[in-house]
Amino acid sequence: MIVSMITEELQPVKGGQAEGSRMHRFFRKRPVHEKIQWDRRTSIIWHPSEVETHYEQPKNSFCRFRREFELPEAAAKRSELRIFADSRYMLYINGHYVGRGPCRSDPRWQYYDVWEIGTRLIPGRNTIAVLALHFGYGTGQSVHRIPALLVECTVDHEDGSCMRIASDASWKCSLHPAYERNAPRINGCQGPVEVYDARLEDGQWQQPGYDDGDWMQAKARNRQLSPFWNLVPRDIPLLEEDEVTACRIAGVGELVERPDAVVRLHKQIIEEEAGLTVSPLDRVGTADYTVQRTEHGKASVVTFDFGRMEVGFLQLDVTGTEGDILDVVYAEELWEGKALLNMNNNRSFDRFVLVGGRNELEIVFGWKAFRYVQIRVRNHKGPLTFHRVGIRTRYYPVSRTSGFACPDHELERIWTISAHTLRCCMQDGFLDSSSREQQQWMGDGRVQSIYNYYFTGDSRLHAKLLMQVGQSQDESGMTKSRYPDGHHNFPPIPSFCLQWICSFSDYEFYTADNSPIAEWWPNIVLALRWFTAYINEEGVLEDVPYWSFIDWGELPAGSAPDVARGGIIGALNLQYLEALRVAVHFAYQENDAEAAAVFGGLADRVEGGIKRLLWNEAAGGYADCIVDGKTSEKVSEITNSLALLHLHRPGEERADCIVRNVFFREGGYPVLKASPYFMLSVYQALSMHGQSGLVLQMIRERYGAMVKAGATTTWENWEVFYRTAQGDVRYQSASHAWAAMPIVFMAEQVLGVSPAAPGFKRVHVAPRLFGMAHAKGTVATPAGEIHIDVRRQEERISLELVVPEGCEAIVRGRLCPAGSHALEWTEQET
Repeated sequence: MIVSMITEELQPVKGGQAEGSRMHRFFRKRPVHEKIQWDRRTSIIWHPSEVETHYEQPKNSFCRFRREFELPEAAAKRSELRIFADSRYMLYINGHYVGRGPCRSDPRWQYYDVWEIGTRLIPGRNTIAVLALHFGYGTGQSVHRIPALLVECTVDHEDGSCMRIASDASWKCSLHPAYERNAPRINGCQGPVEVYDARLEDGQWQQPGYDDGDWMQAKARNRQLSPFWNLVPRDIPLLEEDEVTACRIAGVGELVERPDAVVRLHKQIIEEEAGLTVSPLDRVGTADYTVQRTEHGKASVVTFDFGRMEVGFLQLDVTGTEGDILDVVYAEELWEGKALLNMNNNRSFDRFVLVGGRNELEIVFGWKAFRYVQIRVRNHKGPLTFHRVGIRTRYYPVSRTSGFACPDHELERIWTISAHTLRCCMQDGFLDSSSREQQQWMGDGRVQSIYNYYFTGDSRLHAKLLMQVGQSQDESGMTKSRYPDGHHNFPPIPSFCLQWICSFSDYEFYTADNSPIAEWWPNIVLALRWFTAYINEEGVLEDVPYWSFIDWGELPAGSAPDVARGGIIGALNLQYLEALRVAVHFAYQENDAEAAAVFGGLADRVEGGIKRLLWNEAAGGYADCIVDGKTSEKVSEITNSLALLHLHRPGEERADCIVRNVFFREGGYPVLKASPYFMLSVYQALSMHGQSGLVLQMIRERYGAMVKAGATTTWENWEVFYRTAQGDVRYQSASHAWAAMPIVFMAEQVLGVSPAAPGFKRVHVAPRLFGMAHAKGTVATPAGEIHIDVRRQEERISLELVVPEGCEAIVRGRLCPAGSHALEWTEQET
């Protein structure tokens, strides 16, 4: 009956509308079609040898494109260039680098970039040059379609005339000879290792006047008959770039070479690790460091340190001998001085082959995240000098960021590494890791978007996340766990589908904008309908298929939560309960009384079922699961933080029991620790039940270990390096923004700023010093920057507060409008 009631609402009638409901929006996805007019000549182009068929795609195709044109002497009023490529492009105007792209995108709603290029154009002959890469396969950031470059340049003149230069068959193209097409992939989520041979670079092809007489005319295809029929302007800003230089040389050494075919280059690099010896070196500055000639069969190793994690494209300025090889291995952290590679999921390295003399080199498409670069110098003919080792950084641009300071330097450092990790993982989406995967996962994205409302206040990446995960929904209602994604090695994660639903509520609360809910409400109903097929007679979900990921728990070295065996999973049912309650709120908002009744009834049943079935009296908490009628003995912070959030109010008997036995461990029952991913739920649950001090203790213990280890970013798990049963050393991501929970804790608890109304238009300000003498900082919210400076002197607490326009603050019952305020009270009054 429940399923049929929901199903009936989703059936279209003639004309595409469901009678008596607002479900017709399900058939009108935004954006429906492009609104920007393109020149009829503008075509998708590629090298003619690689576009004869849609069925046999080229692999790792690096293709160069050129188009020269004349501009009259009359001044140009405005010049812009629209561009996208499948899969990547690098744009030059008159030999000057302009930028890279495109933004990650579902090809059905293909984003294009717009570049203002007026300052690069000159009267007379001009050149547009593009280096493009077609992967030929899907990655964790791109959905594979066809080799494609689309460009349209518009030049408006002061006299009212307009000139358009469109990608068509008049463009010249050439497959780039310097890039190795058989290079291995970094991993399944990313594209190829870049193997670049500077000896094969045939001149300054980006420059005007280059002789492209032996290049071919591009093959042009009808844009409207391509897989990219619906072009959409990029909905987030272009990424900002800067240049940073390595700050020191951290180690030198040598290794015994094991030459191998280029397709096995990753195996060569890994096999050489066994014979790699590294001695520490603390040389401040990296300019003009010379590596002497090495004997055949050996390679020198130099480790450059950037001081902290950076994200972007490696740059090298070196002088060497023709044929010298530089193998660059990237590392977030070093193990005993070595930059390690994982065969299975992280082969983060590149190779350069030098031309004789000075070489200025830069990675073109395979951006990395690293603190260290360990370069294997294979220079058997003469010495090699590093003039500069640097990076062209790439970050999502923000107009403001929060800040935090206090006398406890460990807490300051924890806040700093959390903030920097979030910044590293804010790219053209909220990414799980800026190094290993660079994917937009829904579960990661939900918590990152919440962190970001306290860090920059920018909501655009959150809106993009919700839309793109929604675009992944299949006809049954299930969404992909990460998207856009052409890397199909993982099944869906049902809990992430529930996180997608709940994240709409986050967006509404933190931005005061509920318009996405109206648009996506039919899809939310469809997603919730999917789960009804797995409701058992007790009213709870049982044997839900696909990947049952909830949290890593204490992996990789410790224990995992008991969620992988099927049955009734406590945490999944609690997330389902949250999603149902969110859906009831949405249903009333959408005047859908029937849906509100259905989802409300489901919520009541699942709540009762969880309380009745999963409570473990001996442990004083909720069990992780029930399989084949047998209750699991595992009790975790994961399941019980969700129980505190969604089942019990503060002061209820079971709530107090969970706090004592699960989080204070008073009962002596073994409890599984949550991973960094779930620390936001742990914090929200314990603060809701009056235990913020316990959260601070957890932060000091768990994140303090990262700081003591010298981390500059937060980790995926509580350890980075670990040994397998076979004794091998493996590692996890050391740059994972799902771990950046301390941003929220410092903002809400220490500085005391929490939203009291949607969009931070009203905030509560209740700072807590936790024994410190003072704390100060800025919380950059969607409503603007809130400045806090709180101090304790003996028993007096003084607060200096700046409230932005459009916001008001409540401090100890006093309403403080926009402006500056000074308040004071005694500690006993707190």
